[in-house]
Amino acid sequence: MNGITHHALITGGSRGIGLGLAARLLARGDRVLVTGRSTRLLAETAEAHPGLQTFAGDLSNPADREALAAHVRESMPGLDLLVNNAGIQRRVALAEDNAPWAERQAEIDTLLAAPAHLDHLLIPVLLAHGRPAAIIEVTSGGALIPQPFAPLYSACKAALHSYSMTLRHALAGTPCRVIELMPPAVATELAVPDNTHGAPVDDFCDAALAGIDAALAGGPQVIGYGPTATDEITQRLQSEQATFDNSTARFPVTTY
Repeated sequence: MNGITHHALITGGSRGIGLGLAARLLARGDRVLVTGRSTRLLAETAEAHPGLQTFAGDLSNPADREALAAHVRESMPGLDLLVNNAGIQRRVALAEDNAPWAERQAEIDTLLAAPAHLDHLLIPVLLAHGRPAAIIEVTSGGALIPQPFAPLYSACKAALHSYSMTLRHALAGTPCRVIELMPPAVATELAVPDNTHGAPVDDFCDAALAGIDAALAGGPQVIGYGPTATDEITQRLQSEQATFDNSTARFPVTTY
């Protein structure tokens, strides 16, 4: 990616990991569009990062996803990096969760339905120009080791991890890679305001962007950091991929 201007869409890019990646891509000359739910926060982010483009919308809402895709088709037809990063995390144990179902559904829709839907809407754009492209699915260590304090979040990230493997298989014959970014705990405000627990955001984003560059050059397609980059996790992922490859060889399906 270095030295080449890319056209990137980062969902959930007004703070945290999304903003960290957006700022780094923007600094090296890439064109970057970020989404967020708060128009105020997006305006502040754009002011602090000249050249950053923004789109306000709630990606738990299918209509807002359709509107975002239409905006990208119109204003960024050269899209070659789609980073599905938008997320929320409800920290409540199953035995204590008495929230209305709509609140829980919004978490599921943001974490799982949104990336799957956006991929479907934007893969034609990513493939149309014929250049190398990538979809980056941001999962979590909770995708492999469920977190009892965030059960729905963990389940959605596990589903997104599974979906990423299938999407990678579906796009294997195209110039579009599917990269999974698997953060450990990072000190963002995902679930807790003013959170200081976890890896520093800047340290993680520096490593994440280096991993993305390496993945685009043919390196590992799952990028971990710290607790999600141990030998144990790496071996588990390799074993899982080998089992998946054996299965897909027996049950061929239509691909892109």
